[in-house]
Amino acid sequence: PTIPPATSQQWAPEAAVRVAVVVGKAGSSSPYRGAPWGEVLAHIAQRLQWTDSTFEMLVYDEAELAGPSSKEATSALQSVLKDGCQILVTVGVSEPSVVSLLQQLSSNEGAGTPGVRLFFESPPELQNASSLQGWTPWGSKNPITTALEQLAPWSKPAKTAVLWDTLSVLWQRKSSDDLLYVFLVLINEYVSPVKEVYMTTKGTDLKSLWCMVTKCGTQIKDCVTNPVCKAGLDCLQSCQFNDQICQYRCIVAHETPTFEQFALCILQKHNCRGLTAEMNMQPDHAPMSTFRGAPLTHEVAEDMLIGWMDPGRGSSPFSWLVAAGKNPAYDYFPCQHQLFSRGKGRGQMWYEPVFKVLLDKGAEVWRRRRYRVRRGSTPGTFHFSVLDNGVVSKEFWKILDADEALEWVLLGYTGAASTAGLSYSGAVLGTRDGSYPTAPDALQRLDAALGKAGIRPWELSFVDNSKCTGAPL
Repeated sequence: PTIPPATSQQWAPEAAVRVAVVVGKAGSSSPYRGAPWGEVLAHIAQRLQWTDSTFEMLVYDEAELAGPSSKEATSALQSVLKDGCQILVTVGVSEPSVVSLLQQLSSNEGAGTPGVRLFFESPPELQNASSLQGWTPWGSKNPITTALEQLAPWSKPAKTAVLWDTLSVLWQRKSSDDLLYVFLVLINEYVSPVKEVYMTTKGTDLKSLWCMVTKCGTQIKDCVTNPVCKAGLDCLQSCQFNDQICQYRCIVAHETPTFEQFALCILQKHNCRGLTAEMNMQPDHAPMSTFRGAPLTHEVAEDMLIGWMDPGRGSSPFSWLVAAGKNPAYDYFPCQHQLFSRGKGRGQMWYEPVFKVLLDKGAEVWRRRRYRVRRGSTPGTFHFSVLDNGVVSKEFWKILDADEALEWVLLGYTGAASTAGLSYSGAVLGTRDGSYPTAPDALQRLDAALGKAGIRPWELSFVDNSKCTGAPL
């Protein structure tokens, strides 16, 4: 994705949420594996609309606002801001003329400038013009506001200060998912409820607590009196907002039958927190349709998943070793072995990932999951389901592309753990030995296949496969 000219941009009539972003030095390297800032934010604009089709984000290049056609470009920006824009964000803006324009617009909220403005990585004079409906994240504050933040946690200034802490943490993590959540959190707080955000804090009211105590009292008692289970709860409590790496690491590092029964009762059986989540099917892309010059069939697609565990290919103890993926909660774990096998029924399979978990003080442990797999309606698509530490997850997978010699396979997925209020999506690149392909043709194909799935190569995380001996396969 690229940034379109300023004069060509206007809000779609159905856009209920309207966010404008100005990016400075759009061609400069970002912290997202060096991808140009303009590409990163244009991609986030796409992902925002995939989250909800009524969310729209228009991205402007500072260079155009300060260039030869600056008069037309700045007029177009001002027109968009006046036309119902609710949130204005800038990243790395430094051109004096653009800084001056944004300062002037910020001092005139009544003329249509949004009351929610955040100017990241900008000169102090512009950052000080930031505002979360009157609360300033940078610069000096009114002494009364400061006192309220400290003494009255229920007050609006105090709650806004907590919100800003959350936004700061998300911004500093430098992952594309967290950058998306910067905008989702702002929308949820100031424009319209966002399920992906408000579900994370739901279920702490008296009704939820009463459900937990009356229906799962035994499981709660067993967990809090079990040192490992209690340590898992404490670990989860310490995780910051949307830190899926921290959350899943806490779960797999402390998993015990006691913890599983605790989660199974509270979340899966009784859904005491009242959480829900659905798979996000956007962008809705097709799986690969041909393989080795012939139309892809269900049987061939299943053979591709089985990969190197097929006796005809050398009978490896695993199908694939994950080289990279696009889901930080999973890609954090080293040595992800994928084991696919056929089940007894037609079109039924099993998927068993075996991966390493790093514990405190250098200790490590291997974990294993067991998914049921059945064919989708289209060859190359599959439905996965698993009970993971007391919570059922359902997923939809697609084969995005694969090397003809099966040196690598790229799989995309979307899923939801409904009673945990969690939806997610991503991709995994499995290879024969866990190394990332280097051939130009392979890299070009991977880039194209990822693009169809709405993923950019710089969003991938590489899996550590340096110490994988001893895996219990």
